[in-house]
Amino acid sequence: MPSKRDLSRWFASDSRQRPAYIRVMRRSWPLLIVVGLSFAGAGAAYTAVSPMQTLDRKFATPASLVTAAEPPPAPIVPGAVRLPSDPLAGGGPLEAEAQIVSGDTLSAVLQRSGVGGDEAARAIQSLRKVYDPRTLRDGQAVSIRLAPEISEGAPGRLLGMQLVKSYDRIAGVGRTLDGGFASYEILKPLTQQRARGAGKITSSLFVDGVAADVPVKAMASFIRLFSFDVDFQRDIKPGDRFDIMYDRFVDRDGSVVHSGDILYAALTISGKTMKLYRHEFANGRVKYFNEQGRGNKKALLRTPIDGARISSGFGRRKHPILKYSKMHKGVDFAAPSGTPIKAAGDGVIAKSGWNGGYGRYIRIKHDKTYQTAYAHLRRIAEGIKPGKRVKQGQVIGYVGSSGRSTGAHLHYEILKNSKQVNPRRVRFQSAEALGGKEMKRFKRFRDKINRSLKTSGKPDLVAQTHR
Repeated sequence: MPSKRDLSRWFASDSRQRPAYIRVMRRSWPLLIVVGLSFAGAGAAYTAVSPMQTLDRKFATPASLVTAAEPPPAPIVPGAVRLPSDPLAGGGPLEAEAQIVSGDTLSAVLQRSGVGGDEAARAIQSLRKVYDPRTLRDGQAVSIRLAPEISEGAPGRLLGMQLVKSYDRIAGVGRTLDGGFASYEILKPLTQQRARGAGKITSSLFVDGVAADVPVKAMASFIRLFSFDVDFQRDIKPGDRFDIMYDRFVDRDGSVVHSGDILYAALTISGKTMKLYRHEFANGRVKYFNEQGRGNKKALLRTPIDGARISSGFGRRKHPILKYSKMHKGVDFAAPSGTPIKAAGDGVIAKSGWNGGYGRYIRIKHDKTYQTAYAHLRRIAEGIKPGKRVKQGQVIGYVGSSGRSTGAHLHYEILKNSKQVNPRRVRFQSAEALGGKEMKRFKRFRDKINRSLKTSGKPDLVAQTHR
């Protein structure tokens, strides 16, 4: 058996003097790394976070590692595909890639590929240690590897399976030498980069941001950060500007696989620039603050719905159904039926249900002074009942046209001391301000970002680090 020192030297080197089974391990399908390892018992969790951690385990025999050599790529088919025979194993493994369809379970997928029900259950039980099968989504791929069929029509014996857990992790199970299963995770080799995008607004902030190669996810987060202070339907004008710095992760091919946190965001409207910086507290909590260390979050959101346009403002108008002039005591947001509606702030549900001409209706009490109301809903979210405490941004219902309404929209009201007031004229102070040690930590990060902004030149890649 080679020593740890020998294994480290062989794996770090590209030399062909390395023993054959070490070369095979580096190329082999990750599931079968587990097959060649000795485990204390069935179902033990194993996390492959680096090549050296894999090699620190005890090998079974060189021959068993050779039999795990990687076969040619298997096509995506509903069943298993026999691969070229391996003379050392007496027959090559079978490999298949299945795709999850709506309503599928992992057990059903495995059994369709020829795995027995009991064996599938044991493998899934092991997998639960690193992956929750309930999070399967439509279209997700599951790679399955089976032992060769013993006889025609006999079910294959599961050697392992794996699936993508997140943008940076693969989860799977593999057969152990004692016949059980062991779960594991593999970290994908990604490079973390710091990227920047900026530009002038010509059509809409979102469209121009995406045109500047800012990922959709990052642009949506950017808009949410300023949603407490900006009415994106009325405040934004052509010629206004945006600037964003964010983390992103790329794979070995240089493809961006994930956009991470926003580190800095700036929005210039009518010559006035608002800046926000990410701050991570000592306990790991993350929030955003302006240059003076005041939080971006306010007591209430300006708009409790994403991507909607204002179809009717606060004030006297001719009612579209009653046909006479009447005070409109809220703001209407036109949006497709079923669009999620969010709680404008933390609070307690004061009313939930049918309310005359308002149709399906929700009212939230935020404090002794302020309440918000949401009307004409298509549906009220599950669990949103009087007495229920909700968080700012939590989905409470869905846009509809119930009650006295001519089309799908949200009627939104802010009530101050039980009287409706114009939501666009209400101003709230920041909910949080930094001080003491946290303020010192924030200033160090803020100044570091500001230096990076000055030296990065044009908005582009400004720094990168490897994971």
